[in-house]
Amino acid sequence: MGERERELQRSYSRREFLKLTGGIGVGGLVLGSPTAWAQEASKTDSPAWTPKVQTNIQTALAVPRTEFSLPGLFPGRVVEIRDPRLQREGKTDPGRIRKDFHEGILRLTGKKPSEAFKLFFSKNDTVGIKVNPVGAGQISTHTELVDSVIQWLREGGLSGQQIVIWDRFEPMMKDAGFTAARFPGVRIEALQTIDESAAEGKSNDNSRWLGKDGHHLSEDRFDRDIFYWVDVEAPQDLPYLNQHVFNGKESYFGKLITKGLTKIINLPAFKNTGNGISMATKNLGYGSICNTGRLHKPLFFHVNTEVLAFPCLRDKVVLNIVDGIKGQYDGGPDAVPKFIYDLNTLFFSTDPFAVDAVCHQSLLEKRLAMGVKVNRHPMFSEYLRYAQRLGLGIGEVSQIKHVLLG
Repeated sequence: MGERERELQRSYSRREFLKLTGGIGVGGLVLGSPTAWAQEASKTDSPAWTPKVQTNIQTALAVPRTEFSLPGLFPGRVVEIRDPRLQREGKTDPGRIRKDFHEGILRLTGKKPSEAFKLFFSKNDTVGIKVNPVGAGQISTHTELVDSVIQWLREGGLSGQQIVIWDRFEPMMKDAGFTAARFPGVRIEALQTIDESAAEGKSNDNSRWLGKDGHHLSEDRFDRDIFYWVDVEAPQDLPYLNQHVFNGKESYFGKLITKGLTKIINLPAFKNTGNGISMATKNLGYGSICNTGRLHKPLFFHVNTEVLAFPCLRDKVVLNIVDGIKGQYDGGPDAVPKFIYDLNTLFFSTDPFAVDAVCHQSLLEKRLAMGVKVNRHPMFSEYLRYAQRLGLGIGEVSQIKHVLLG
């Protein structure tokens, strides 16, 4: 790249990280009000935060692992590329994004992109690109970054029908530019529809999401055999059902994930949820299942760890690239323009927990620099250590190998 390169076991000590976070930390999607839950739960100054509700996590852990199981081929390795040329005069530079994408793959794997492709994929794979459309066009995944990923996959031998851009919510994808018109030749799929006007109480017309049989029109998009069970009741009202499809104790995985995809590339955006982050693990943890509104208060970020323990994600997520071309340090996960800034950084890892730990540190440093209060409640970070105990990733800061370019 022509810039200086540093490789560090950490640019900050474990003690410094713990001082900032009160533990170790991570990030997904968001209907309901995660910010409100965060504010409520953080009123206590407990030295530890452990959920006290039962889940079916042991069901997931009992399934044997594969060669691609998290934390992936390069556990605990995070490549961070800082490049002010990612944007020119306020606009993203597609050529520069593509160049830095190739550099990130090379530095992460030690192989040229064409050879690195063979590490992760076969020509029989169907690859899902998980985007984050929340904050459309302001703090959502950049379409130009998705272009670079698609080009890499096509050059590796995949057809357009083997490439799927996906998220949980159909209207949000459209708003953020993830459409067939913008991405011709590849598949665009969402796990569910939602009538945002009805959900917000602006309309009493439920016909766009509710069938005549009283069931959500998206029910068939979820796999009733594979679910995250939590001993927490969901609200029974129609607005909740509109947003979350089901309202029992099960949060079903999308059929696209359980049956349609063989590999997943995760492209979250760099932004906060309270003092936590809405990045790699949250993009998948809350973005792959339904009926999540009931989970924010009792489990918060622990949802990310436990949902990623299920084989339909654990064995398929092979690469995480955090889109830090723009960053948002407060008010997230929805876009709040006054808190959005030019970060001009891309983060690469096969380990979603390690990359979230690095991004969490960067976010906290920005919040402190901007005079935003940093809450040290461990609810924002304990899930990283939990993930390491489950063998899903490296959350222990001293064990993360952080390669910084730029």
